[in-house]
Amino acid sequence: MLFKTTLYLLLLSCSSSFVVSLPQNNPYLTSTTLFLQNYHKMVHNFKVFMYPPDTNTNTNQFNFGTEVESLFYSSLLNSSYLTQHPQQAHLFFFPFSSEISTRSLSRLISRIREDFPYWNRSLGADHFYLSCAGIPNKNDRNVVELKKNAVQISCFRTRRHRFVPHKDLTLPPISNLHAPVKSGGGDSCFIEYGNDMGEAMRLGCVPVVAVTEGGVNDMAFMDVLRWKEMAVFVKSGVKNDSNTWKKREENMKRLSVEGSKHLRWNRPPQPLDAFNTIMYQLWLRRHTVRYENIHTSYTQAII
Repeated sequence: MLFKTTLYLLLLSCSSSFVVSLPQNNPYLTSTTLFLQNYHKMVHNFKVFMYPPDTNTNTNQFNFGTEVESLFYSSLLNSSYLTQHPQQAHLFFFPFSSEISTRSLSRLISRIREDFPYWNRSLGADHFYLSCAGIPNKNDRNVVELKKNAVQISCFRTRRHRFVPHKDLTLPPISNLHAPVKSGGGDSCFIEYGNDMGEAMRLGCVPVVAVTEGGVNDMAFMDVLRWKEMAVFVKSGVKNDSNTWKKREENMKRLSVEGSKHLRWNRPPQPLDAFNTIMYQLWLRRHTVRYENIHTSYTQAII
């Protein structure tokens, strides 16, 4: 959806959740040097073991439902992160089709539990899976462990109650490189957080994110990027000082350009792009704390 030319004035008068802070020189939650050091450690050391598919399932026919899910899966299959030696793995990838039923999913987890020792030692806390649809609330033990303990890689926007903030991850959408970018006023441009965001940010646009009740918990790469310095979070009923926006505008546009490289999907993947940044966030979750009561268990990442 394109914004009307009056958006610029609207943001100045009734935008909301700006958090006033001093501008910084990089888009990262840490220093650029520290982020790059950790990123290079991840590239050279991170290993993932992928469980073999069910004997009745052909992996070439896996249906992941969306283009971005399929792109992540194919990128992982062709990456150097995969290992055939599970004893070397930091995390374990549990693949299943988006069309799988809850009963079949439970059976797959039972098979993994019986055939491999890795699930039982952490109740799935060092595992991750790919699902834009998310896992429904069920009383089945296997499904509860998967949802509460394993890291879910989802898609923006996530379904409410099927995404656990600080544990689960969000895939950035695939940008439409041919979509027009419309100015919101003067020499500024604003874009709605969605399919065209990464490319628009590369051109110097500032994302506008509508904040619903409860806030925004599923922005892509929340462990990496300082979104409050790159995006405008709009919530009705809260006034904002236009002078504050003017002081921050140029810095936000610059940081948006810098941060946009992490939102870009490449075929094949390139350093620091969307796929490798997702892997970096998984790497940050390679150390976990697991609570054994399956009714209240969850994974807490140690970052």
